[in-house]
Amino acid sequence: MKNLHYIILLFVGLFTLHSVQAQSTFTLSPNPASATAGVDSIDVPADAHVTNITNGTIRLKWERNVISLTPGCETAVCDPNTCWARFINTKNFDMDAGEEGEMIVHFYNNGAPCEGIVHVKVSNRDNPNDTIVGIYLFNQTSAAKDLPAANVKLFPNPTTEYFSLENAENVAAIRIFTLDGREVARFEPAATNLYSIQNQPIGNYVIALEDKNGRAFQALELKKL
Repeated sequence: MKNLHYIILLFVGLFTLHSVQAQSTFTLSPNPASATAGVDSIDVPADAHVTNITNGTIRLKWERNVISLTPGCETAVCDPNTCWARFINTKNFDMDAGEEGEMIVHFYNNGAPCEGIVHVKVSNRDNPNDTIVGIYLFNQTSAAKDLPAANVKLFPNPTTEYFSLENAENVAAIRIFTLDGREVARFEPAATNLYSIQNQPIGNYVIALEDKNGRAFQALELKKL
């Protein structure tokens, strides 16, 4: 019976996710966007692009949320209009029909290797429900090239109680953050491959996956219903 309940949750989550995505007037890709670099790199971009998929002008807004970032490091956002200063956390911009533009997060090394997870929430100013959260992941170590492949899948998503991971052989720790950067849970890999968020409030979360050396190599968004 528990397995049946879990399968039902999976299909409900997939249907809900499809329905939400189908309503969007724009896309953000790739999502997550990730970048790695050696310790000598000072400015490294994690590249993504936003595209208006309608035949009319849309009015958008982006908001940056730093989920985690090595002390001393900084970030900045480039949108289709310009690359903004590091202290700018939100801006409005418009996109013409079919227009594509950059939505990039730059990670700045200020004398020490950086690791970070940044969210950029892009919303339709005329329809707040038309929203996509872009996840940007950066890892800068002497062994960054040896990070596991970022191909772990999360399901069901959205979920109400539990989630599981696929292709998670290299995952040594699972950390769950709120969108304002608070860590609310941490798991080690479980034989059941079931991880509970039933004690967390309804909302959106970021799941950071770490390898055996404690390096974040992938970030995923999870929605709890």
